[in-house]
Amino acid sequence: MTTYTWPDGARAVVLLTVNFDAESFDLKEVPTERMFGRYSYGRYAVRAGFPRLIDLFKKHDVPATFFVPGTDARRHPGLIRELVANGHEIGARGVDLENFATLGEQEPQVLKTARDILADVAGVAPLGFRAPGGELSSRTLDHLADLGFIYDASFQDADHPYVFGLSGGKKVVELPSTFALDDAPIYSARHTHARLLAIWRDEIAAMHAEGTLIPITLNLRGDFGSTRAARIAVLDTVLAEIKQLGGVRFMTCQQLAEHTLSLNLAPEPDPHRAHAETLSKTVYRGDLAIRPL
Repeated sequence: MTTYTWPDGARAVVLLTVNFDAESFDLKEVPTERMFGRYSYGRYAVRAGFPRLIDLFKKHDVPATFFVPGTDARRHPGLIRELVANGHEIGARGVDLENFATLGEQEPQVLKTARDILADVAGVAPLGFRAPGGELSSRTLDHLADLGFIYDASFQDADHPYVFGLSGGKKVVELPSTFALDDAPIYSARHTHARLLAIWRDEIAAMHAEGTLIPITLNLRGDFGSTRAARIAVLDTVLAEIKQLGGVRFMTCQQLAEHTLSLNLAPEPDPHRAHAETLSKTVYRGDLAIRPL
């Protein structure tokens, strides 16, 4: 049983995180001149989805953490500054939705470039990171710590935040998420918003009963994201119902990471070290598992 303590006597903490994957996602498949028709969902995210989602967060007076690819931040600097002005947090997500498991020697520079772009656009350097597709290398956490990041939000292996102990005494907080509260798997499978509501109600009720982290992952896009009108209405219902639960607190990822560090938890070992011998002899087949977006 965990000994994790939520701040100010809260029973559970809600993390609202948003993957700000706009044109960067579509440009992985097509060149700029084909950014129309079926490849316009990223444009929908920033043209129609963004204002709708921000208005909803304002209505409920809740903070969120937006993980933004560097290229999308460059394309939409005004939106990023609007997020900061409204009290939301900006986290890193690479420069162009890279697969960090395959970058090799380029990885630290890509992470640094992503950090520097967001610092320039938002006026504050990001302290957190979420890997596209949940793909990290054995060195990603160390690189993040070297660059001043205090948390990662890519794992799905716990019900509460915890701390990784890395080489040289470095630490990185892990803020785990869950597929069950991620809109992309449900909407990408063409399930209805009513089905999402039913699933999320059950999951949130169970998490609240146990006092675990309630990590809700949203996507800004119009295809597998939550920003179309009917889907925003469902999210409105979800937030209203969460606020009626007792002892619930909404926090940004940075706030929760800083709280976690203040608890002085015993660090867990680098996950790669525990499996390094096996991985050195076995070809990694991450494609066999369901991966987050």
